Amino acid sequence: MISSSDVKREIFRLYNKKPKGWHVFIGKDQRGYYDTLVVHGKDIWFIKEEQVKPYELIGFGVKEGIEDKEVLKDIKPYQFGFRPLSKKIVDEVMESFNDDKSVDRVMSKIMSEKPLPIDRIKSEFIVQGPVIYPAKPMELISNQSEIDMKLRMELNKLLYKKYPHLLTTYL
Repeated sequence: MISSSDVKREIFRLYNKKPKGWHVFIGKDQRGYYDTLVVHGKDIWFIKEEQVKPYELIGFGVKEGIEDKEVLKDIKPYQFGFRPLSKKIVDEVMESFNDDKSVDRVMSKIMSEKPLPIDRIKSEFIVQGPVIYPAKPMELISNQSEIDMKLRMELNKLLYKKYPHLLTTYL
């Protein structure tokens, strides 16, 4: 188990080496902590975080291997990635807001672009995603309850030590 910032750095480094085949799922648990699952090939990262400041999240993550790839076959509609957008596509997006069929067509066109390493994108416009928001991301994988519990316990310890005011009720 390592800090969520270190996990994200590792994911970003690996993404830049091989930008195809990534999937990202984000949600909140019953306590309100952010749960993030990042899937790439046979690897999955579980991240649990709390927002301590408007632009600062703290937490922990762990990397595991996926033994049964069948578990994920129904939950991966599009690959996550950074994609360059041409001015023409941006104009099409802006024009398509009045027509649902045009929006679908333009979004399909954008998602058909292959994800690229961030340092190879020279375009003025970039789209990032998609990020999928299931109601309970940690439940997408059936054997994650122990990992979820350990991440929550470690995050609670960290919050109690460094940010105890976040665990108490305001008066």
